Amino acid sequence: MSLRHALLGLLTLSPNSGYQLAQIFQNTLRQIWNARNHQLYPELARLSADGHVECVEEGARGKRTYAITDEGRAELRRWLVEVEPDRTMRSETYLRAWLLSAVLSREDALGVLERDIQVLREQRDGVLAVMARSAAISPPHGPHNLSLDLNLRLTEAMLGWSEEATRRIAERP
Repeated sequence: MSLRHALLGLLTLSPNSGYQLAQIFQNTLRQIWNARNHQLYPELARLSADGHVECVEEGARGKRTYAITDEGRAELRRWLVEVEPDRTMRSETYLRAWLLSAVLSREDALGVLERDIQVLREQRDGVLAVMARSAAISPPHGPHNLSLDLNLRLTEAMLGWSEEATRRIAERP
């Protein structure tokens, strides 16, 4: 997924400022797509130059509120319908998992996995809490709930793998 398409998608939901978009990434999408503030503003400028978004309001201290244009909607639709996503799994977590038992001692590997399990449990609990709040205000088929469901399933799969890897490595001589 590209940042530009994530921004276009968010702007289909409602016009937002760069700050508001950054907050959505931080508070809602961080498990799906990581975007830093220093990436958002240049991308919004490029989207504006390409005619995919427009500034619909300028406020104090240079605050700009952006809305998606018809051209932006067409680009987002094209990307969703015609572009095959890159399904390559690139993850530091997966790379570490691959190297874990080959490089580390049994004790070190178990320590890493123990920390990973704790983090994954916290992530799962956080997603479940957000899901509970979201269920009251968003439809189950809406983008927020669907992405939360995917996030929960991936987190639970990683947690299950970490627990199984812990069991296997603990049994290792």
